[in-house]
Amino acid sequence: MSRSSTGQALGRLVSAECAAIVHALRAPLAVHTRVHEARKAIRRVRALLALAEDGDATFDVRPADQILQRVGDGLSRLRDAHAAMETARTLAQREGRKPWRPVIDALRERSQVLVARELARDPGFARRQSIVQGAAHYLELQPWETLKATQIRAGLQRQRRRVERAARRAKKTPDAENLHRWRRRARRLRMQVDALPKLKPQWSPHDVATPRAKALHKLTDALGWQQDLHVLATLLRRLPGIAERKRLQARLRELAEDAAAPA
Repeated sequence: MSRSSTGQALGRLVSAECAAIVHALRAPLAVHTRVHEARKAIRRVRALLALAEDGDATFDVRPADQILQRVGDGLSRLRDAHAAMETARTLAQREGRKPWRPVIDALRERSQVLVARELARDPGFARRQSIVQGAAHYLELQPWETLKATQIRAGLQRQRRRVERAARRAKKTPDAENLHRWRRRARRLRMQVDALPKLKPQWSPHDVATPRAKALHKLTDALGWQQDLHVLATLLRRLPGIAERKRLQARLRELAEDAAAPA
């Protein structure tokens, strides 16, 4: 496989993931499933685009990346509201439903209100589909064949260093912001590592000096659970009519402390 064809393979993956975003937004599924799948595809596209962010590249992916970031951010409130409800359900199953039932009910009502409001603004997510299609068209016109394998490898190394810096910061000061940054950067590297066989079959995480996918999945799962607890704790402070709020907040703090991220 030639160096230029590695760039073309990256361009094809980017196009496929852009199509996956649009497909998720228009799929005949529950709104929260559509939002979840669309946001995952957006993260995958942006992880791939980060591999092309090289000073020697002959084109600029930043305009499309910024558009996709805004689309994903615009869906984040819907996703966070639903994810918090799912986290509360998980805790209810583990620790008893009674104290968590009012929280689940309040989060469900909040989620329904947010969905109704968002669909009134953008029926069927049609506006977002059009925006993503515009970004995809821009990306399809870029000269992916000029992107070399060495530039893609450099992109992987940039992301690995970002993960390492975020890990050091989070271990020194393990607050919600630092842990979330660590999770985001590790998740992006994981997605890039997952894409390696499609870009250049002979590459492996060992060849490009990145952690293996299994280790990255384990790390991001652990950090993801911590993030879920932080989001639930934040929303719990705002929910009206929760009789056992203080006890549940204390329990969330205990769980967050117990869910120490892997070293």
